[in-house]
Amino acid sequence: MSASADHRTGRPTMRAIAERAGVSRATVSIILSNPQAAARRFKPETIQKVHLIAERLGYQVNLMAVSLRNPHPSFFALVLRGTGDVDAISWHHQAFEGRFQAGVIDEARKLGLYPVLATQDSPDASDTVDRVRGVLDGGVFGAILRTPLPLLDDAIRRRIERGFPAVVVFPDEASSHPCNVIDMDNRAAGRMAGELLANAGRRHWAIVRDAMPRDALRLRQQGAAEIAREVGARIDVVEIPRDAGDYGTIDWLAPRLNDLRPDGVYAASSVAGVGTLMACHAAGLRVPEDTCLVGCDASLWRAPGCPPITSVDVSWHTVGELAVRQLVSLRDEAVPRFENMAVPPQIRRGGTCPGSGQEPSEVVGI
Repeated sequence: MSASADHRTGRPTMRAIAERAGVSRATVSIILSNPQAAARRFKPETIQKVHLIAERLGYQVNLMAVSLRNPHPSFFALVLRGTGDVDAISWHHQAFEGRFQAGVIDEARKLGLYPVLATQDSPDASDTVDRVRGVLDGGVFGAILRTPLPLLDDAIRRRIERGFPAVVVFPDEASSHPCNVIDMDNRAAGRMAGELLANAGRRHWAIVRDAMPRDALRLRQQGAAEIAREVGARIDVVEIPRDAGDYGTIDWLAPRLNDLRPDGVYAASSVAGVGTLMACHAAGLRVPEDTCLVGCDASLWRAPGCPPITSVDVSWHTVGELAVRQLVSLRDEAVPRFENMAVPPQIRRGGTCPGSGQEPSEVVGI
């Protein structure tokens, strides 16, 4: 029997690599499974020798098995909202979800970690819960959950209370999560949008938002209204019906904007921002000459013949990186909770409202 193969499977083993390299099996394990620790503990020529022998023998590390034996496991769950019937083809899902995933993956790669992907979309609520539970119970050391569905909120809170490391990003209702949340500072976003409109000399504003009882939309509206009071601007709040849809929003909004004739609009969500721009055109309101428009999470939208939307956003890529670092901190410090974090928004310059971009500030607690 060859010393290079396991007697049951015929696959090359760490013991075979160790024998050929003249090192211990533990040394081989560290070099092949933990590059950062190997670089600190072993000479470069030893690391190179082990990798060369492993490659010649065709050895492949069982990353999950190594992770389960390691006091600092390498696999974590990345639970996304999913690609429902509408979101699967929507610009906002593709643009922002992709950047968030890229941020998570980039930071995980730097730290030698591996995300295990799960999605929440399913017509059957019990199937959603079972799918997510299966991943969380499958050997991961923690989880990042992007906008978890309300039916998962109680389960997430209970896991955090039991010491499971979890980071909740952009929840629908931040008030449902007393800890472990990373979100945009939504009130600051509304104030920043109001300041843009005020600095452009606009004093009759429409605040366009979706008719959903979400904390984020309420806080964005509140922030813009505060600036309106400070500068003496008049505001009209326009709530888009939940059943309007991406394209129906334009037809619904156009006659209302035509009646109001605002000289400034703050659209408090990505879909509302795009719908408002198109509705202004349909209503004969020139943007930005007749009406300045400030959106939220709309900076990545592009369409031929339309200006980029001046938008108050956060970098979803940066938030993805931050979520991974925060999750690792929970794991390494063995502390299951952290104070909710608010990421300051920044202005993304577009063609719908005069003004310059603004650099983001530090992350602050909320």
